[in-house]
Amino acid sequence: MRTTITPLTAPHDASHPDLVRYVEIMNASYAHDAGNGLLTWRPDVELSRLRRQEHRVVRVFLARTGDEIVGAGSLEFERSTSRDVELMVSVDPARRDPALADALYERLEHEARALGRTNAIEYSSTATDVRGLDEADVIRPSSGIGGLPRAADSVRLLLARGYSLGLVERASVHDLRADPSPIRAMLEAAERTPGSDYEAVWWCGRTPDEYVDAYAYAISRMSTDAPHGDIDVEEETWDAARIRAREDRVASIDQLWGITAVVHRPSGRIVAFNELVLGADRTDTTENYGTLVLAEHRGRRLGTIVKCLGLLKWREVAPDSPAVFTFNAEVNRYMLDVNEAAGFVPMHWEGAWNKQLAPAVSA
Repeated sequence: MRTTITPLTAPHDASHPDLVRYVEIMNASYAHDAGNGLLTWRPDVELSRLRRQEHRVVRVFLARTGDEIVGAGSLEFERSTSRDVELMVSVDPARRDPALADALYERLEHEARALGRTNAIEYSSTATDVRGLDEADVIRPSSGIGGLPRAADSVRLLLARGYSLGLVERASVHDLRADPSPIRAMLEAAERTPGSDYEAVWWCGRTPDEYVDAYAYAISRMSTDAPHGDIDVEEETWDAARIRAREDRVASIDQLWGITAVVHRPSGRIVAFNELVLGADRTDTTENYGTLVLAEHRGRRLGTIVKCLGLLKWREVAPDSPAVFTFNAEVNRYMLDVNEAAGFVPMHWEGAWNKQLAPAVSA
């Protein structure tokens, strides 16, 4: 039976069957590859992103065989950039078909070229710890740190389509029900290092006016200061208006955000931050979004401070969330050390892949 791939238009509400099925396929596909269901998508969140695209564009495509949706793909890009585009392909595990995944990549790459986007970035997950494999069965980025199994379906497909592995990230989980005493001890020890020029602050929900500009600048530094391996990532633009737009969007879907930051008193800048995010179901796993210490302020244990203070505060505002889920680049040994000491344990790995797309040819 013939498969067709068509765009998904943002529906009127999150219960629309096409949107629900899209999210089901993303969750099932990711859980199949990662070997766990810790990272999940929700229809209300995806609908909010489809509706609010003044800063980040999201395009979704659904693959149908007959009347059944069997796969999906999405592309996303920042309006403040000119060439980067993130792609994601999901296929129903019950209908696992490399040809279907390949067709979705082909469509996404075509759409990206038509939009003038030429630097494609893709993320693929695996539950396999490559430390148990022969080296010939492992593909590694040029750093040699971290790896993915060559036998994985996603690895074989991406290599065949001309993608290169630029970075490997570790997905780890922290049990929020565990004794927090070791984290308190880590925080107390770390707080003795930076000196009086640095002040740790924390807020939940709307960013205080006195921090919003500094917080926006710190987020923009994620694109330049976080490890990206062999992938050349464009600098993103964030300002106070964008922070407020994001806060309005997440408030509409009852997401809970907790931000831990370190303020550099002499400059007034936020020089380190950590973000914890929980959906409307407060019993879900919490996701750690961004964690960053600005490059010029590293070496003062600020990463330990924002990580530990955030985990302690989060226990107070989200007592029913069982765990925190996070990603760290395998080359980022400092943050891996912090997370391991705080009780994070590896769950799966994710590869960041890159492909240069030829510009679209005008007719």
